Amino acid sequence: MKSMRLEYKYLIPKPKLNDLREALIPFVNVDEYAQSRSQKEYTVRSIYFDTMRLDDYQDKLAGLKIRKKIRIRAYNELEEDSLVFLEVKRKYENHISKNRSPLLYYDLDQIFQSGDVDNFLIKKKNYLDERNDALKFLYLLKIKNCSPVVNVVYEREAFFSKHDSTLRITFDKNLRSLALPKLSNLYKEFGLQRAMRGYFILEIKFYNGFPQWLQNILGKFATARRALSKYTVCVDNHGIFNRHISDNKLLIPSLLNGFNINYQRDSVKNVE
Repeated sequence: MKSMRLEYKYLIPKPKLNDLREALIPFVNVDEYAQSRSQKEYTVRSIYFDTMRLDDYQDKLAGLKIRKKIRIRAYNELEEDSLVFLEVKRKYENHISKNRSPLLYYDLDQIFQSGDVDNFLIKKKNYLDERNDALKFLYLLKIKNCSPVVNVVYEREAFFSKHDSTLRITFDKNLRSLALPKLSNLYKEFGLQRAMRGYFILEIKFYNGFPQWLQNILGKFATARRALSKYTVCVDNHGIFNRHISDNKLLIPSLLNGFNINYQRDSVKNVE
């Protein structure tokens, strides 16, 4: 099993954003990826997949301790060499782990049509098991007959502790989404529907404990931790699940009709 970190989330009113940032600055550095951007933030784009019954959505609402989300993640604007990531995010109570595999956006259709991870994955030194991670992603999509449900987009400010680089703090702002997207909608901005106006999400991710300085700051700015999911918030914002139940039919367009996985389950380590 991959190493797992804790992830805490808080819903914060937007008027508190500047003061919270100022309180954190003495203790953190701006994430290098955000630092290179003019606004010191970057855009996160994720197409979430689910079953026809929206099982992962319902698992979250039911508060199951062990659950997962399947998604394609991309960043910022579309460029010729834009990378996307096949991800399976798993949650065990408050602990998080990810299977994550990089490839070029322009190869996304090909890997979905062929399942050929060897020809399309990008080899990167900080991805030690990207092939098996991609196989897990594709296997889950195929075996559970998953299709795109919602494209979730937001801006992220990211920081890490000066004393512990594994402690990450992010502000996720301007949450917006597109229901029932196609893969070609991953970088789309027109027609996105906004959610949680007036708030942003503070996320804290860490392995090695929760420092006192951060506890003190949270005492001034944050209320109790929240079990927040951008995926479920956006599904609710579009009324996808309610429409699915009331119409008693499958609303999600199938993406995998011609999808051919050329490997056996036993060749994929720790799929579930």
